Amino acid sequence: MTGCSWAQFIREDRQPADTAKQACHEAARRHQHPQLFTDYLRDRRMPDDPNNNGNNAGNDANNTAPSKPKRRLPRWARWTLEGLVFVAALLAVQAWMGPDLPDGEIPGMAAETIEGEQLTLGGPADEPTVVVFWATWCGYCDLEMPWLVDLVDDHRVITVAMQSGDAATVRAHMRENDLEKLPVVNDPDGQIASSLGVNVTPTFLFFDQTGRVAHSTTGLTSPWGVRLRMWWMNRAAE
Repeated sequence: MTGCSWAQFIREDRQPADTAKQACHEAARRHQHPQLFTDYLRDRRMPDDPNNNGNNAGNDANNTAPSKPKRRLPRWARWTLEGLVFVAALLAVQAWMGPDLPDGEIPGMAAETIEGEQLTLGGPADEPTVVVFWATWCGYCDLEMPWLVDLVDDHRVITVAMQSGDAATVRAHMRENDLEKLPVVNDPDGQIASSLGVNVTPTFLFFDQTGRVAHSTTGLTSPWGVRLRMWWMNRAAE
């Protein structure tokens, strides 16, 4: 034969359609009939194939019709959008959890750490201060307290253990979790927290040098977010 097609194989060689296809495919692959392989890819089923049942035209239309590519946002745009949604949700949760947090100047409150150090919560100070309310039973606090230990090296940090038992219990918790570097004021009955409008843990109050609450946040936060606020207050004080 000088050419090769499904119909010729079926008519001349009386081979089943599948065998004919395989033979023509093999011949085309060996470059005996190069155009045939292209035809094979275009026409998945032969028009003369008795098993085609007249549906080849529809199949060809489906196979050859170009499909519209779906437009997708670039990866950076998706990440940016997801980040904005996350930040918006986080801010909404924080606003719901801490609607009564103080804002502006508050009078200084004398306090004592579990190690006997005298200090003042609020009021004028030599440098900006972050006061962190936490609890031994607070899961989020367990994530945040370790990096607060590092923050002490660069900024003034005071923590308040809220409704966490007596001083011995709090001291044992600090020792077991390598948090002894943090100054801790014990607030077993929550009176200090209540006087400042704090009712959830963790809560961060950022006092500038004048004793004004410049920023506040509740719930899970990040070390870079806290450091950025402290840096901003230090710049404002210069």
